[in-house]
Amino acid sequence: MFTIFLTCVFGTLILFSLLFAYTLKQIVPNMIKKFIYGKIFFINLLLLLFLYFSRFIPRTFVYLWLFQQIIIVIFISEIFLSLLNIIRLICCFLKKFFITKIIDKPTDLGRRNFLFKSMLLPIEGVVLYGSFVERNDIIVKKYNIKMANAGTWSGLKIAHLTDAHVGSFFSLEKLNNTLKHLAAMNADILAVTGDIFDDDVLNVQAVKILGKYVDKFTYGIYFCWGNHEYMHNMKNIKMALNATAIKVLDNRCSIINKNGEKLCLMGVDYPHDRSKFQQQAQIYMKKAVKNAPDSAIKILLAHHSDFIDNGFEYHINLTLTGHTHGGQIGIFGKPLFLGFKYVRGMFRKGYLYGYVSTGAGSWFPFRIGCPPEITLFTLV
Repeated sequence: MFTIFLTCVFGTLILFSLLFAYTLKQIVPNMIKKFIYGKIFFINLLLLLFLYFSRFIPRTFVYLWLFQQIIIVIFISEIFLSLLNIIRLICCFLKKFFITKIIDKPTDLGRRNFLFKSMLLPIEGVVLYGSFVERNDIIVKKYNIKMANAGTWSGLKIAHLTDAHVGSFFSLEKLNNTLKHLAAMNADILAVTGDIFDDDVLNVQAVKILGKYVDKFTYGIYFCWGNHEYMHNMKNIKMALNATAIKVLDNRCSIINKNGEKLCLMGVDYPHDRSKFQQQAQIYMKKAVKNAPDSAIKILLAHHSDFIDNGFEYHINLTLTGHTHGGQIGIFGKPLFLGFKYVRGMFRKGYLYGYVSTGAGSWFPFRIGCPPEITLFTLV
């Protein structure tokens, strides 16, 4: 998995280094004449290495996060400008081979270059907005979940937190403020669906902060693992969680009784083998539902959004997931990149619901048209 990740990172680095070098030649043809492709790649490689090794720099270095963010802005700018240039080239191709042949009119290269350069400022504005504004603007979404068998649980409020990615771009202070906001919503349960603890230096402190809020929710805090927790010292994270009253749902369920009616909260682990994802998911689900009463209202906590299908299959009333970050880039409320079956928002099958949160944070600090979120669900 890590080898695939590195291959994708370096493949993307090479591709967009070449594309940006070509784009730079179009924008400022007299600025760099020799070895521009090699120079851009070398600079990008140095920036990427600094970004990686900056994880090991002590947090006492106050402006570390700013240097990291500037590097991210540079990379995003290169990608957006390269994509803009690709669009320009496609348009030129279409005009040359389709329009020009029909309408015999010479191409005004000066006008074309002016239009291309005039787009640079708004593109950079979008990059800066997505890097410094939208990604920090956590919104609150609220949903009423209609159930045929809500009974005594009608009015129950479940808050949902996922994908905070505590670390360079999501501080302990921001985690604490987010939890304050969640507690102020007067929810009965806080469901946390993984990728919260994403920094070996901060993870134990982050667990302690989360643990302090257990009493702020009537029935406590429930947690399931994400994939990023596995990238760090899991032993330390588990020990810290065991020292709190947070209920870790690791392929098991927890039953709450109220006036003789049961609510079953269940959680599943993260399947790591993509080639056997569904086989592992089925094993985890069978363990999670094993002790769940048929008559109980069932809430499933899962990190990966593919578990929504499992939730429908096992007649889970509400499945809460994250992992996708909503694609991080969207337009008109819809994700631009569809890398998953369920990317963002609410999905229904009769009275069964599955939800994919865009997450409260992100390990890659950029969002546009896809703000971070916390969510509140009310059973009705």
